[in-house]
Amino acid sequence: MTDIIHAVDSRDRDAGAGSMRRVFGAHEFGVLVATVVIFLYCALFVNNFLTSENLLSVAQQIAFIGIIGTGMTLVVVAGEIDLSVGSQYGLLSVVMAYALTEWSMPAYEAAALVIVLGAGIGLVQGLVTTVFKVPSFVVTLAGMAILRGFALLLTSGQPVMATASKQYHSLAGGNAIGSLAAQTVWMGGVMLAFGWMLSRTKFGYDIYATGGNMKAAVDAGIRANRVKVLCFCLTGALCGLAAFLLVGWLGSANPLTGNGFELSVIAAVVVGGASLSGGVGSVTGSLFGALVAGLIVNALVLLGVDGNWQQVATGGLILAAVLVNRLVATRQAAMR
Repeated sequence: MTDIIHAVDSRDRDAGAGSMRRVFGAHEFGVLVATVVIFLYCALFVNNFLTSENLLSVAQQIAFIGIIGTGMTLVVVAGEIDLSVGSQYGLLSVVMAYALTEWSMPAYEAAALVIVLGAGIGLVQGLVTTVFKVPSFVVTLAGMAILRGFALLLTSGQPVMATASKQYHSLAGGNAIGSLAAQTVWMGGVMLAFGWMLSRTKFGYDIYATGGNMKAAVDAGIRANRVKVLCFCLTGALCGLAAFLLVGWLGSANPLTGNGFELSVIAAVVVGGASLSGGVGSVTGSLFGALVAGLIVNALVLLGVDGNWQQVATGGLILAAVLVNRLVATRQAAMR
């Protein structure tokens, strides 16, 4: 009788875990567990972590990573990578500030400009990658240097002040719901929209198919190169959106904005379960990945750890996530 009870309990636990995995997916379930464990550790052992002010600050800090990480998720799932997102973010922030001050453009026109410009940058990088068959790692590494150089040339290396209206500041940098920052709400909206697109639409299916097996995708009638180019364009557009939010929040732009930012974005996407070989990943996983990175950095700050260790933690996260993904992929291949 005892054996039967244990068997039933075990079956129920397996069914519960299985239902959670079906909701989040195998990779997302793992990073969700990691997020909960890290959160509980911080809540128990890090002073002032559970204050509402600190938790809202964490949500605000990961907003820009989440927004640009959403675009990076599309690119990585499609089997490519974009190392230029930090430089795009910096250049587009400068252009946004210039459009408001030097060119006296209304905020909504300046926002449209940087979003379209970002999509255009993605278009160029996507076309060079797909048409000329140059690895995206090389293309976007060159783009990272070129775009950062343009930002420095445009500003002579100096920050640019922007004249943001009260309405613009409220929309991009104020509190949208209670004490919840506008950037956090924007991140939620972007991730919901793109998460639905990636998981529920034909275009999302085409992205997975292209990254999973490009030859098979082409044989199935999918225009794989166009899919990749569109992913680069959407990532650039989201860099433009992030620039719009940053300038509205701070009222200025620095040509060094986003320096090293690509590491944080890639860390969020990879920790969230995306495979750098393509075909695997989700926006939900990237959100959890951003949370993991944000919680660790926040805990280091509250513990008074030297800020340079944040870079070490980010690099360690990327390496650990890649190793875990490799082990999971090997295990799944062995079980087939």
